[in-house]
Amino acid sequence: MKAKWIIISAAVVAGLGLTELHLSGQSNEPPRQQSTPAYTDPQANIQRIFGPTKQIEVRDPFFNNMVAYTITIPKDWFFEGTVLHGPGCMGLLYQSIAFRAYSPDASSGVQVMPRQEFYYWEDPNARPLGAACKFYAPMSSTDFAAMFAYRMRPNAQIERSEPTLDVEQARANFERNNEDLARSASQLRMPSVQSYPDFTRTRIHYDWEGYQEEEWLRVEMVYNDMPKSVFIYNGGPNPGHAAWRHFLKISSAVSSRRAPRGKLDDYDPALVGILNTVQLNPQFVQASNQQQQALTNSIVHSIQNQMIVDRQNSKVFMDAMTAQHNAFMASQNRQFNQHQSEMAGQMNRQDAETQRFIGQMNASTARTRDYQDILLDQQYYVNPQTGETATVSGRMMHTWANGPLNSNATSIVQSPNPNFNPNGVLGYDYNQLMPIHH
Repeated sequence: MKAKWIIISAAVVAGLGLTELHLSGQSNEPPRQQSTPAYTDPQANIQRIFGPTKQIEVRDPFFNNMVAYTITIPKDWFFEGTVLHGPGCMGLLYQSIAFRAYSPDASSGVQVMPRQEFYYWEDPNARPLGAACKFYAPMSSTDFAAMFAYRMRPNAQIERSEPTLDVEQARANFERNNEDLARSASQLRMPSVQSYPDFTRTRIHYDWEGYQEEEWLRVEMVYNDMPKSVFIYNGGPNPGHAAWRHFLKISSAVSSRRAPRGKLDDYDPALVGILNTVQLNPQFVQASNQQQQALTNSIVHSIQNQMIVDRQNSKVFMDAMTAQHNAFMASQNRQFNQHQSEMAGQMNRQDAETQRFIGQMNASTARTRDYQDILLDQQYYVNPQTGETATVSGRMMHTWANGPLNSNATSIVQSPNPNFNPNGVLGYDYNQLMPIHH
């Protein structure tokens, strides 16, 4: 699953442009009134307000001291700037330009802060991969500007916050890019990355080293809905299934324009002009893209190899899980059969015990009846011809009956003489009864 996600990342990077360089604030702030050309000529605005200019080259030692970008500032201003490098999230490289330029008395200036990236997810399966993936809850650009102002500007007071004047154009650009990405993703039968901009500018004022300053903070927040392919484990013979989960990538970029309080509106065309003179060196952009492409190719190659291993491991895993399940079911069947056998044996033992108890009770009852016959001077007889039984007087030793023993019409004849036979004397059909015990 990891392999699938990194390949997706590479496709997304290819769709958005490989370079991770980003400059907040380089877009023109359009005129407040369309008929006012105050922001249309950056060089002229800088010279008109601050005088002669100079061009600064910012070199990057990471690329053999190549010129990364240039910027035009007033001739007597100071400049500090660099290109930041570092590990990014999900295998990407992090690059961001950062600089500040300020007047000799430091009362006026522009600044571009390093781009920040952070990530948010609710499903643990959606967590992006990489040690550099910072977890932070999303916030609006207005809230981000307030957080920045309170932490980075001494006792800042927020005057107002409003959408940037170019936000509608930015939204239209992002929407077109989302449509292009959606078409590409549909061909791959996967969800598309979708990006949404939130650009605002916040006006603040504060006291700094004896200066009363006012400042525009421009905050560009881009929220990227990122799909991630994951494998959901269920257990059992079919341990899981592939699914899509989503996480949020948030990119924030902050630029500022400041001047003595009461002068910001007058100086702003020149301050915006300074930011708009930033030019990335095409050769530097190409080198950055090639570096990122080489890293992407390495990742893709590694993932392709890993996918082969994953497929092999998946089959081994599935076979092992199936064998484990079959072994478990066989064990369950053995235990069930053993239990059934034990239950049957127990039932047989209980039946035998019951029969022994019944036999004991019957024997006890028979002895009781025999004893009762002795006390009542009576005898228990059986007709050997019919198997019928009856209890009659026990005073005579020899007894005959001429019919069913349970019939009132049957006559019973008794004699103490062992040679007496009623059939010969009386001429009747009698059967001699045999004395027995109960």
